[in-house]
Amino acid sequence: MKKKKQPSGKSARDIEKCNALITINEPGECLFAIVDFSLPGTNRVRRVISKRTKSTGLITAVMYEGEVGPDNTCSQKTNIMEMKEAAPDKFWKGINLLRKLYEVAGGISDVRLYDGKTMKEAAELMSRFNHARVWIDSRCD
Repeated sequence: MKKKKQPSGKSARDIEKCNALITINEPGECLFAIVDFSLPGTNRVRRVISKRTKSTGLITAVMYEGEVGPDNTCSQKTNIMEMKEAAPDKFWKGINLLRKLYEVAGGISDVRLYDGKTMKEAAELMSRFNHARVWIDSRCD
């Protein structure tokens, strides 16, 4: 009888190095949307990353603030908040409220919708448009 190879803790440590706040477990979940809000003249961003559970259609999201570096990732994430299993209309109401608040202050919002895409397809889009560093297989680009 062959022993099954146990997964090493290396991949978990690698994910920790990238400071992941949300993970997507396919095939039951998919990336839903990434939304950035910012004010002109600053390198700070408020970012919302969300995923959708395929069986229920409910949205789980994490929102945080941070400084955007040259690779479009946020360092020193602060004010981390989480929304768990919300209906899509409730999620979009929250996003639209933030969008309006940032517009009043002269800010910018950027919505990137990935719903229905596999993680590989979403990662390819993120890399192509230079939106974020992404994990492909066991490496972080």
